[in-house]
Amino acid sequence: MSLRAKIVLILAAIVVLYAAIDHLVQRTLVFESFVQLEQQAARQDLARAHRAIDGEVAHLVRYCAGAAASEEMYTFAAEGNARSLEESILPQAFHGDNLSLLFVCDVGSPDAGSRVVWGRARDMSTPANREVQLRDFPAQRLASTHPLITNQDRPRAAGILLTEVGPMLVAAEPIVGAKEGAASRGTLIIGRPLDRALVARLAEQSGVEFETWPIEASVVPPDVETVRDEVASTDAPIVRALDEESLAAYDGRTDVRGLPALLTRAVVARDVTAMGSRAVRYALTSTIAAGVLLLLVLLNLLQRAVLTPIAALTEHATAISRSEDFTRRIGSERPDEIGVLAREFDGLIGRVEQSRADLVKAARAAGMSEIATGVLHNVGNVLNSVNVSANLVAERVRGSASNDLAKVVKALEPHADDLPGFLARDPKGRALLPLLKSIATELEAERGRAQSEIDEMCAGIEHVKELIQAQQGYAGRSGVTEVVSIADQVDTALAFTGQALQGRAAIEVVREFDALPASRIDRHRLMEILVNLIQNAQQATQDTGVAPRLVLRVRDLGAGRVRIEVQDNGVGIPADNLARVFTHGFTTKRTGHGFGLHSSANAAREMGGNLTVNSAGPGLGATFALDFTIATPAMAGVAA
Repeated sequence: MSLRAKIVLILAAIVVLYAAIDHLVQRTLVFESFVQLEQQAARQDLARAHRAIDGEVAHLVRYCAGAAASEEMYTFAAEGNARSLEESILPQAFHGDNLSLLFVCDVGSPDAGSRVVWGRARDMSTPANREVQLRDFPAQRLASTHPLITNQDRPRAAGILLTEVGPMLVAAEPIVGAKEGAASRGTLIIGRPLDRALVARLAEQSGVEFETWPIEASVVPPDVETVRDEVASTDAPIVRALDEESLAAYDGRTDVRGLPALLTRAVVARDVTAMGSRAVRYALTSTIAAGVLLLLVLLNLLQRAVLTPIAALTEHATAISRSEDFTRRIGSERPDEIGVLAREFDGLIGRVEQSRADLVKAARAAGMSEIATGVLHNVGNVLNSVNVSANLVAERVRGSASNDLAKVVKALEPHADDLPGFLARDPKGRALLPLLKSIATELEAERGRAQSEIDEMCAGIEHVKELIQAQQGYAGRSGVTEVVSIADQVDTALAFTGQALQGRAAIEVVREFDALPASRIDRHRLMEILVNLIQNAQQATQDTGVAPRLVLRVRDLGAGRVRIEVQDNGVGIPADNLARVFTHGFTTKRTGHGFGLHSSANAAREMGGNLTVNSAGPGLGATFALDFTIATPAMAGVAA
C-alpha cells in the first residue's frame, strides 16, 4: 500500500471516528436535552389539563355557593316547598347549567345523618336525560360521614366522584341564605358530568389535547392499559412515546374520598424531538462536510509538501537500484527535513559508490587470490606425481646398465689393435658378446621405463600449464574441449595419484566402467577434479586398520549425462560436515588447506556439472559423485 493511500485511510478513519464520537455526544447529550425538554412540555400540558378540570370544579363551586346563598334555597330548605324549587331552580339547573345532580339535605345529626329534602340525579347521556338512582345518593338520607355533607368540620366539599353514569364533578355548600350570620339550614350538593363533551371543551379552552377515563374502566386504549397500574401507584406523571410523532403524559386524580378515581392522558406532538433530530443530523452532516473538506485540504498540503518530494526521492532511489548508476544525484535545495533527507541520500549514494568501487577491487583481488590458491593446490597435486617420476628417472639413471657398458669399453681398450683376436681367442673376450647382449637388453628396458616416466612427467607438466593458463583467464573464460575417452582420463588421474602414494599400503582398486564413446569435454578441468577426488580417497583409506579399497565408477545416465563416482572405505564424513565439505578453507586433515574440494566444485560448475558427496558416517567411507553432460563427436557434428 502506498504512503498516500495509508495517509488517506488514516485521515478518513480519523474523520469517521470524530464524526461517530460527535454524533454519539449529540445523541446522548444534546438530543437527550431535547427529549427531556419535550417530556417537560408534556408534563406541563398535563398540568394544564388538570388546571382546566380544576377550573371547571371551581366554577361549579361558585355556582353551588351562589345557589346555596339564595333566599329561595334557604326558604326551601326550611319549609320544604318542592314546587317553588322546581319552578325557580330546577329548570335552570338541569337544562341551562347542564347539571346532572342536585340534592338538598337538612342539617341532620351525627347519628341519624342528613335527611334528603329534595334530590334528583339524571343521566345526561340519554336523549331524555332520564332520572337515575345513584348508589352514593339514596333518596331518603345521607350519612353524616358522606364526603359531600357539610358541617362545622367540613364547611364545603368539591372534586370528582365516580358514579354509575360516569365520572362527575361535584360541589357541596352549606345553605346559609342571603343574610349574613344566618345559621346553616342544610347542604346543597350539585354535580356536572365529566363527559366527552366537557373534556373536549376543556381541551379546546386549555389548548391541550387530553382525555380522561375512570381508573377502573373496563375499556381503555392499549397504551393506557399498560400504564394504568403504574399511574395508580405513583404520584408523579408518567411520560411515554406513542409513536414517532406523538408523546403522551399520564397522571391520576383522586375523588372526594381521596381514592384513585380518574386517569388523565395528555398528548403532545413531538415537535421538539423532531427539531432535535434535525439539529443532530445537521451537526453530523456539518461534521462530515468539515471533515471531508479538512481531509481534502490536508491531502493537498501533504501531496505538495511531503508526498510528491518523497515520491521523487523513491523514484530516484529505484532508478539507481535498477541502473546501478551511482553517479546520479537529486540535488534538492529544500530547507526542510525532506531536503535534508535528500542531501543525506545523495551523500550516502556517493559513499556507496566509493565503497562499491573499493569492494569490487577487493573482491577482484580476493577472487584472484582464491583462484591462484586453488591452482597452486592443483599444481601441487600434479607436481607430486611429476616429482616422483623425476626421482624414479634419476634413480634408474644412477643404476643404469650403461655403467657395465663403460667397463666393457675399458676392458677392450688394451686390445684395440687386435680386437678380433681378443674376442676370438681370449676367454674374457669370448664372454663380452653375451655381456653386451645382456647390457643392450637392459638398456632397452631402461629406455622404455624412462620413456614412460618422461611421458607421465610431460603430461603432468602439460596439466600444470593448463592450470596456469586457466588462472590467467580466471574471469570466466571457458576451457578448451577435447575429444577423449572418459575411462582413459580416470585411469590417467589414478596413475598420477598412484605415483604420489608409492611406498604406502597397497590399495585395492575396483573399476566399474560403462561403455561410453569418446566424448568432447574439458579434459583439464575433469583431470583437476578426478585427481583431487582420487587423492583424497587414497589419503582417507590410510591407517584405518582395514584393507584400503577404492571403487571407481563411470555410469551412463542417458540423455548425454554421465556420472563418475569415487568411493572409498576410509574414515568417512560426519553428517554435520557434509554440507561444509565444499566450503572454501574447510578441512579435517592436519596438513590440509581446504582448497582442493572447493576448487573441484567450482570446476564442476564451470563444466556445467555438479559435484556431490554422500557418507553413512565416521568409519564408513564416502562417495563423491561428479555429474556432467557430454557431447559425442557425432552429436557435435549434428549441432554444427
